[in-house]
Amino acid sequence: MNRTVTKFLPAFCTTLLRSASVGLVVLTLLFAASSAKAGCGLPYKTGAGPSIPFVSPHGDDPQEGNESDGHHAIVGLWHLIYTANSASPSGAFPSTPFQFLESFKTWHADGTEFENAFLPPTGGNICFGVWKESGHGSVKLHHIGLMFDSVGHVSNIFTVDEKDTVASHGKSYSGTFDFKLWPPSFDAVGVGSPLAEVTGTTAGTRITVD
Repeated sequence: MNRTVTKFLPAFCTTLLRSASVGLVVLTLLFAASSAKAGCGLPYKTGAGPSIPFVSPHGDDPQEGNESDGHHAIVGLWHLIYTANSASPSGAFPSTPFQFLESFKTWHADGTEFENAFLPPTGGNICFGVWKESGHGSVKLHHIGLMFDSVGHVSNIFTVDEKDTVASHGKSYSGTFDFKLWPPSFDAVGVGSPLAEVTGTTAGTRITVD
């Protein structure tokens, strides 16, 4: 990763903790959007143990499921890079494209997903999602997480919607994402216009035991 470039999301999270209005958020982002980093991770396990969400489905190669035997190829642990191609409010972000986030993401066989970004906990580094197959090696994901202020109160809720397709060799996937920032109330999520929105592409590389 280019260490001279700050990734937007951590800067954005820091801004949220320091601002009392969306206007101040935008102003702060103009100065802070070039100094953050992101990433994510969860151990990937194999074997004939009990069936639990983070254990890959059994098969000839437990690292790479396939649709033909009911085990979707995306199940497992991945290293993700999110690249932003569009961001609003206008002027609050670096010129596109820019690296929005880096993370480790685990897709579970039960249709849930977990992600841990390289961010401080207050920045919303932990988030969860649900996914379903959409055919031909593709999946659709809806993902949600929380951001916190300096005293531990929820400051914002964010959602990420993805459409991803696993490559035929099962070692990578690519797709699109739509990140939206909402007020700190679940009832406000998806209502009206988000406080901020970033869209772009995903690029995942599978992490294996060997």
